[in-house]
Amino acid sequence: MRPVQLELTNFGPYRKEVINFTQFDHAPLFLIGGDTGAGKSTLFDAMTVALFATTSGDRIVEEMRSTFAGPEDDLTKVTFYFQQGNHLYRIERVPKQNRIAKRGGGTTEEKGSASLVIVDKIGGQEIEKLGDKIKEVSDQIEQILGLNAEQFKQIILLPQNDFSRFLKEDSKTKTQILKKIFGTGIFDRFQKSLEEILRQSNKDMEKRQAELDGHFASQVWSEEELAVLSQTPAYEKLARLKELLAQRQENLEEQKSIQKDAHEDLTKLQKSLQTAQDVAKIFQELEQAKKRYRLKIEVNAQEMAKAKAHLEELQFAQGLQEIFSSSEQYKKQLLQLEQDLEIAQEVLSAKQQDFEEVKVQKEALEAQTEDFHQKEEKLKALEGAISHAQDLAKEQDKFKCSRANYKQWEKTYQQASEKIELLKQSLLDLETNRLSSDSVHEVEKLLQSVEYSVDKQLAQNLKDIVELDQELVDNKKRYQRYSLEFDQAQESLKELEEKLRTTLASRRQLMIAQLQAELEDGQPCMVCGSLDHPKVDGTQADEMTLKGIMDSVEALQDQKEDQVATLSKLQATLREVESNRKKSLNRLAELKSTLQKNYQELEDQVKGQFDFDFSEDYEAYRGQALLLKVKKYYQELQKRYDKEETDYVRYKAKLAKAQEEEVDFSKNYQEAKAAFNQNKERLKDLQEAHPELESVEVYQERISLAKQELDFYNKKVKENGEAYNQLYAEIQGVKGQLKSLNKSKEKTSQEMKRLSAELDQSLKAEGALTNDQNQIQSWLHEVNNQAILELQAQLTSYQTLKQELQIQISNSQELLQNQEQPDLDSLAQAVEACQESYNQQHAQVSVLEKGLEDATATYQVAKTLQDSNQEAFKAHQELSDLVKVVKGENTALTGRLNLEVYVIRQYFQQILDYANANYIGLLTDNRYSFVLSEEGRRARDHFGLDINVYDQLTGSERSVKSLSGGETFIAALAIALSLSEVVQNTSKGAVVEALFIDEGFGSLDKEALTKAITVLEQIGENRMVGVISHVDDMKEGIAQQLVIIKSHDGSSYIKVMQKD
Repeated sequence: MRPVQLELTNFGPYRKEVINFTQFDHAPLFLIGGDTGAGKSTLFDAMTVALFATTSGDRIVEEMRSTFAGPEDDLTKVTFYFQQGNHLYRIERVPKQNRIAKRGGGTTEEKGSASLVIVDKIGGQEIEKLGDKIKEVSDQIEQILGLNAEQFKQIILLPQNDFSRFLKEDSKTKTQILKKIFGTGIFDRFQKSLEEILRQSNKDMEKRQAELDGHFASQVWSEEELAVLSQTPAYEKLARLKELLAQRQENLEEQKSIQKDAHEDLTKLQKSLQTAQDVAKIFQELEQAKKRYRLKIEVNAQEMAKAKAHLEELQFAQGLQEIFSSSEQYKKQLLQLEQDLEIAQEVLSAKQQDFEEVKVQKEALEAQTEDFHQKEEKLKALEGAISHAQDLAKEQDKFKCSRANYKQWEKTYQQASEKIELLKQSLLDLETNRLSSDSVHEVEKLLQSVEYSVDKQLAQNLKDIVELDQELVDNKKRYQRYSLEFDQAQESLKELEEKLRTTLASRRQLMIAQLQAELEDGQPCMVCGSLDHPKVDGTQADEMTLKGIMDSVEALQDQKEDQVATLSKLQATLREVESNRKKSLNRLAELKSTLQKNYQELEDQVKGQFDFDFSEDYEAYRGQALLLKVKKYYQELQKRYDKEETDYVRYKAKLAKAQEEEVDFSKNYQEAKAAFNQNKERLKDLQEAHPELESVEVYQERISLAKQELDFYNKKVKENGEAYNQLYAEIQGVKGQLKSLNKSKEKTSQEMKRLSAELDQSLKAEGALTNDQNQIQSWLHEVNNQAILELQAQLTSYQTLKQELQIQISNSQELLQNQEQPDLDSLAQAVEACQESYNQQHAQVSVLEKGLEDATATYQVAKTLQDSNQEAFKAHQELSDLVKVVKGENTALTGRLNLEVYVIRQYFQQILDYANANYIGLLTDNRYSFVLSEEGRRARDHFGLDINVYDQLTGSERSVKSLSGGETFIAALAIALSLSEVVQNTSKGAVVEALFIDEGFGSLDKEALTKAITVLEQIGENRMVGVISHVDDMKEGIAQQLVIIKSHDGSSYIKVMQKD
């Protein structure tokens, strides 16, 4: 990662600053300088906030907003351009903060935001968007850099007071850091993946064996077969299954032969039974046909003859149906025509009467024509007079309007003059009582001072005191817990010692008994050498019991040693807890003193400028009350100042506007007065020219009455003409309709006479079945109800059934010649007995076939599974061997070193080797070199990364924790630089192209400082190296400098300098 540009907005002491790091590329090293508190470390805070949403120190991100920035100012934001690989990245972060609300006034909380993109250049186009959510951006940054925030601060950004952390971290923490930096997680994932595959393989092998055993004990095998298999060794079981299958096949073939004979006997009997059943069926069908012929044919013969005769009658009537229908239709038409003629005659009479009345009215209207011509002439005269009256009325209206306008402008002009005088007086009063900006500024400075004291100093003091109080409470609980554990451990030790004493006594007794058992008469005792053995009682010692007690003694001794070690650790922990408690009490006293001091300073600031009741001891709520009171007073003062400024500007604008209006009003007043005089003269002239004119309303009323009379007369004339013409046309239409109806009536009468003659002729003709018209009407009624079709269907069905039954009887009699009725019951019993015998044989064959099929399938599955198991076992063994290699398991060693830890140890050794070859010797005049501690060199666990230094002067090895402050700085610098180089040269590691060092050089003498600068310049040839320092020699020795300068208002700005 290489920084390119950092942009700060209202961040810490910076209002709006841009740092382009590319301007430091032409020299290997640059210095970041400035006064204490100017904001040097804030630059590191900005980088870590941008990348990881955290600061480089203990401050929280939300506190990084500039103290001089209010809610109305720009939001706090950090924009950071950096290069990683071939890409230029731009990350922006806006922390959570308060801003002016868009609605309703006041402030609202602005949520934090973040974005990460790849760009083509600074301020250029976006190439790819990588994230716009806070967590998403943080995850992307860790993935891109290969570092988290803590690792970034330890490897790339080395903050003040934290420079030697990586050097002194324990092995476990170093392992985690190096694992992330060098990306060795792939080896751990590879190992865990193999272990998981092996676990699954173990389960699979167990499952395979259980499945194979299940096939050998399957229920498909009979009890006799299972007994044989249980006595058969595992390697022969498959062959034994094959023999059992062959035996089952022989049994099946024998049973199939028996089944075949039974099936042939059954087939012969079934054929005989079927033949007999066919003959019996023919006898039955013949008897049923004869019975149906008697019931359906012979019984219904007479009824069918009657139906045939009635069908002929209906068909005769059907031939006359058209004549009857036409005659009835003409009768109805004639009746309707007579009714229509009567109605038309009545309508004609009414229309003729109405026509005579309209004709009389028309003659009366024609007599009034001359009178209404005179009224039209009079109306024209009235319309001429009203025109002059309207002109006079308009002039009168103009006169009234001009007079009102003149009076209004006169009044408006006077009011404008009075308004100007009032505004001048208001401006004079406002200038006299106006609040000065200096007064507001003084209160603002007081508010900032109180706000800093209450929210920063005193709040932090109280927070530290509360945390320390809680720490003391936790310390007390911890002391009590460890004291209880110490007492319990002492009791456990006593119990172990007592148990060990008892067990040792038992061991002695058993050992004595064993020695006694080995004594022989005449042989010397192995203990005392005596040949006389008076106390031998012949008791035999149990060797297994003795061995068990000896193991118990060994285990109890180990437990005792562990318990003693535990007591020692607990005792040391109790001393450490007590020491921490005393330190915390001292720190608490210091914090309370600092709180009181800051409180007194706050009281001194306020007492001379602001009235407030200060209590003896500071409490947070009182501080907030004071802050609120000062803030409220400042807001009221600011509000008053703003209002007065606004009022002054507003009154000035109003006065200018009023003066402009006064000029316009004066002009309008003069114009209105001239227009009034002109209208007055014109009205006088018009009244003298037409003195006899009446009002417009009188003329309008007379004209309206005349128009109403004329309109009513014209309307009556028009309505009379329309009614006359319409009635005349209607009378002619009714006369034509009467003529047409009479013609239709005559034609219909003639047709009725013709049809009556034709019907009489048909009824008197030869072959007519009747001459009674009523009878024919009855038959036609049946015809209309579909009686002919019903009779025809009934007769056809009867004839068809008769022919079918005659044929069936004839055929059955022919088939049964020389045949007798068969005995079906005897034949059925014989077939049933034979069928039962065959079923039994068939069932036995099915059982044997199913058994053979299941057994064969089981054998095939077992054979396939056994073949597969052999291949699987081979693969399982190979996998198991591979896992042991990767995990570093070796029975010849007491520990193990897995693949990932081995790789990390190799990387760490490279770091130490590189530091020894390039840095530590140069920086210490070859006095020191780095070595792994003895414990680290022997460790076969997951860690073992503790560092020692070998001192050439003393010829001994010692811990880095024993180095002085300056030596520790030099050692940490050498490790950090070496780590950067090794990572840089590792293709799969995190790429580090920058190193920033915050302070630490003050602990070096001049010679060591010169060497450190030389080393940093060598490093800076290939990457960016920035140093923060107050040391004068550093300032003189580094040409490129980024200087941070404080402004009088508390803000800082940046200046880049190049020293000769």
